[in-house]
Amino acid sequence: MRKIVFSKYHGQGNDFIIIDAAQKSISFGEEEIQIICDRHLGVGADGLILVKKSEDYDFYMDYYNMDGSKAEMCGNGIRCMAGFIFDKKLSSESSIEIDTLAGVKAIEMEINGNLLGSISVDMDKPIFDPKLIPVDLKRDEVFGYKVPVGNRVFNINCISMGNPHCIIFLDQDEELGNIPLDVWGPALEKHSIFPNKTNVEFIKMGEENQIDMRVWERGVGETLACGTGACAAGVCTIKLRKIKGSEVNVKVPGGRLEVRWNPPSGSVFLKGIVKHVYDGLYFLD
Repeated sequence: MRKIVFSKYHGQGNDFIIIDAAQKSISFGEEEIQIICDRHLGVGADGLILVKKSEDYDFYMDYYNMDGSKAEMCGNGIRCMAGFIFDKKLSSESSIEIDTLAGVKAIEMEINGNLLGSISVDMDKPIFDPKLIPVDLKRDEVFGYKVPVGNRVFNINCISMGNPHCIIFLDQDEELGNIPLDVWGPALEKHSIFPNKTNVEFIKMGEENQIDMRVWERGVGETLACGTGACAAGVCTIKLRKIKGSEVNVKVPGGRLEVRWNPPSGSVFLKGIVKHVYDGLYFLD
């Protein structure tokens, strides 16, 4: 039996099990991660993060979805990891660099004494090239592409923020809370045009520079928030000129996130608070 020391954090309801693997090497198999992340049999979380050392940067984020699959990047996860690093005093700096499978991400933490405020992450530039997202379509970009699902035809918009996203804007007379996300989400996630599957965001335009979002995360299901999804949705909203300016407030079921992007070639910045829920011990058979 293995004794696992962990911390639980969430960003706008998007929750993670975070483990310090910088001091002592630790690893899990796919089925073990499924058990640990199970909300009935384990701790329960949308994902698991191993905080590791990096040869060239401050830390490395080893991130896994709740189904045990490894993911390239998680915007809320990396912000929660930064909160963990601050709380556990693994670094005294307010600016750190965390390496990921999607590249190095620069983190800025608002610190007032011993209190941690908002955490901002430079999510790098959005990717529009279908080959790199990836999407199996011979186009320069994928915006307004029609995809039938059941008796509905969706106009999809595809962006990568280090991981693939499919963004859909609902009609103004549709209620975001009433859409059958558990039907449309997995159908689009596993659609044949997405060789690595995809995350799916449904968007309803709000007042001024606000959008409301529900997300179906690849390998997870519906979550209360998604950082990379908020970024992809924000970029898409700005690129399609659905708002004025370069900042979007993204309202998700778990709270609010701020997304800033200066097109055409600037980085995307994601900002919001994170919460330390508790520390604990888990005994894995």
